[in-house]
Order: sequence, then structure tokens, then C-alpha cells
Amino acid sequence: MAGLFDNIHLGLKRDDAIAILTKQVVDLESASDFYMACSHLINFPCDETEEALILFLSRSSADNAVRLAQRKAIEVLARLKSNRAQLIIAGFLESSDSYTVENAAWALGELNCSDRLIHESMISLLSDSSQNQRVLIQSLAKLSVSSAIPSIECLLASEKTPIRGAALAALSRLSGEQPNLDDLSDYLYEANQMDRQSAVQDIIDADAFQILPDLLTAPISPAFRMRALRSLVKQSDNLERKQFGLEAIQKVLLDDPRDIVVVHRYDMSPSTSLLVESLFHPDFSRCYLAMQSLLSRDVEELYPLIEDCWNSRAYNDYGAHYFLMRLFGLMEGWSVEALNLIKPILRQAIADKRPQFKKSAPAAFLSYARLFPNDCHDLIEQWLGVEGEQSWDYRYVALMVIQSDPKRFEIQQFYEPIKQLSCTDPDWAVRYKTESILGTV
Repeated sequence: MAGLFDNIHLGLKRDDAIAILTKQVVDLESASDFYMACSHLINFPCDETEEALILFLSRSSADNAVRLAQRKAIEVLARLKSNRAQLIIAGFLESSDSYTVENAAWALGELNCSDRLIHESMISLLSDSSQNQRVLIQSLAKLSVSSAIPSIECLLASEKTPIRGAALAALSRLSGEQPNLDDLSDYLYEANQMDRQSAVQDIIDADAFQILPDLLTAPISPAFRMRALRSLVKQSDNLERKQFGLEAIQKVLLDDPRDIVVVHRYDMSPSTSLLVESLFHPDFSRCYLAMQSLLSRDVEELYPLIEDCWNSRAYNDYGAHYFLMRLFGLMEGWSVEALNLIKPILRQAIADKRPQFKKSAPAAFLSYARLFPNDCHDLIEQWLGVEGEQSWDYRYVALMVIQSDPKRFEIQQFYEPIKQLSCTDPDWAVRYKTESILGTV
């Protein structure tokens, strides 16, 4: 229920957070206190928490501190699955603040609202372009409101790609048909990265498994590709689908930039220093374009630039951090001096517990195994033994490393932990991966 970034006010107790919500605005220490209290209450799922949040929603105020916090309260109540909050949340569909309406529509979808009058209110909002039509479409589809089909069909002509994509996915879900879903594939390569990311969710919502090959080459974060892949494969017990899933998971984890279809181009060949700088760009298409070019550059020229880049800011920028972890393992010909710098960087990234750097650890392990194969037995043992403590991809990457060179890593040496994972691991992909390894022994 609570996520990685929810419990950031460790000293704040439930009753203290509830007490903050009873204050008047003039008595707050900070204008953000209401918002902080609502956010923190996700860590205390109970009747008292729900009552406090519902009471806060009943508060009538035009003050910005209250309005922003009420948006958060709606979200938290939905995440707490508070069905008794449905009616008061539905009242916010009439709010003059479109962001509050958006949160209310999303929350009602999360709460599986079955009230037809509320459904009609949501449908009526679809014709209002000032509202978040995408979220309204998604919530109505999630609630299986088939009466919304005519209104959703009208939005197939929207000038906004994310709205068209959501409409396609919703109509597929509500009607059982999959017309024009190939358009979702085209949306994966839109110039705007937010449009590309929206297309990923639409593909998930439409259960468009046939689009997965295109999605695997889309210029978006590997986290988006992996989420869609695992969602679509997990939805089926089809063995062929799951076998495809194993191959696709490995492709995403290896994340070779040469496999990505970028949507940007260089007018002229940029300098190596500019390419390194491009790894900090927020658009992943530009990052992958830079990575593709860097792989053809002189490693001797690249090393000092990376050293400077790392020491100045890359160590603390989760985007560039991830791409450097991949670059270390993809480049050929590192000098001894460079490897002496790279090795501790990779070890540190492998052990990094910061949530925002989570995707760097598997990438760092794969690069470490390639560059220092004789020095990773301890890491394999650690990562095979973290069931329930780390994300599934840590165990999966450890299995990938073993399978990449079974003679060097001696499958028999790790046979018992692999066998244990094959029987008890909670993740289907890890279990399937162990089976593929044990079948070769």
C-alpha cells in the first residue's frame, strides 16, 4: 500500500498527523503541513485515518493549502481502498479545480465505484476539454462503464495523442474488440516523451500483447518497457507468451542502445564531450542517441570525460548514473587506469540502496560481470539470497550472469540456491529463469 517514497517523515506519528488536519490555516507552521499530514497518513491504514481524511474533505475552504491537501487526501483514501469515502470523493467531480476533478475521477476508478449516477457525472465531463479527459476515460474503462462508449468514441478524433490512445485502449476494453490498436505502436515514437510514456499505459490497458516487439525498441525508460512487458505477460498463463517474456526481460535488462529506435537525429557529428553531456537529458530518446554514438568513440578520449562527469555530478543524477552503468559494460578497450576507476563505481552502484537509483544496480552488476568476471562470485551469492528483501530483477540478473558463462560461474556451485528459488520464489519470471538454467544441468 505504502510506497518507497511515502514514509519520509519518520518522526511523525499518526495522531500527530491527524491533529494537524484539525488546525486552522493560520495556525499552521508551514503552508504545506496539511499536504504533508495527508501524505503521511498512507502509512497508517485504519478507521481513524480514514475518518480524519474524510472529515478533512468535508472542510469548505478556498485556501490553497486546503485545496492542495484535499487533492492528496482523495488520493490517499483511494489507495487505502476506503469505500465509505466514495460519495464525498464523487462530490469533487463538481470542483472548479480541474486537478481535483482529475484526482476524484482516478480515485473512483481505484475504488471500483458502481454508482450509475456517479458514472453519468463522469461521462458528462468527457465533453469538457478543460478536464483531464484521459484520466476520465481510463477510470470509466476500469469501471466497465459500457454506456460511456459513444462519448469515448468521439474522443478518437482528439488532437491530443494521449487522449486518442486512452480512447483506443478503453474501447478495446469495453467492447472486447481491438480496432486500430496499431496506432498505439506509432504513439511509442512520438516526438514528445510524455506521449510515448502514455502510449505504454494504453498498451497495457488494451492488453495489446501483439505490440510488445515495438515497445521493446521504443525510446523510453527501461522501467516503462519492463512494466508493460511484465504486465502483459503476467496476464496470461500461455507458455509461449511466458517464454517470449523471458527473452524480452533479458533484452530490457541488457538494454543495448543499438536496439532502440530513437526519434531524434544529429545534424552533424557532435563532440564526445557533448555526447556525455547528453546523458543528462530528460528525454530518453536523446540519451539513447548519445549512447549509440558514444559506442563508436575512442575509449581513450572518453575515459577522462567520464571521470570528470562522474566526479562533478553524474554520481548523483539517476538518469546519467544509469546510462554510465550500461556504458561501462558496453565499451571495449578500457585501460587499466580506467578499470581502476570503474570497478569501485560499479561496486558502489550495486550496493546503492537509494530508491531513485534502483534501476542502476542490475545494470551495474551486468557490467561488473562482463569487466570483472573473476570477482563476482560473492555478488552472485548475495543476489541469489535476497528473496523477499530486494526486487525480483536482482535475482533475475544474478541468474543471467550465471547463464552467460556457466563454465566460469559453475552452475553446480550455485545449484542449491537456484533450486530453492525455482520452488519458492514469488516471481514467475525468476522461477521460469531458474527452470531454464536447471534444465541444462
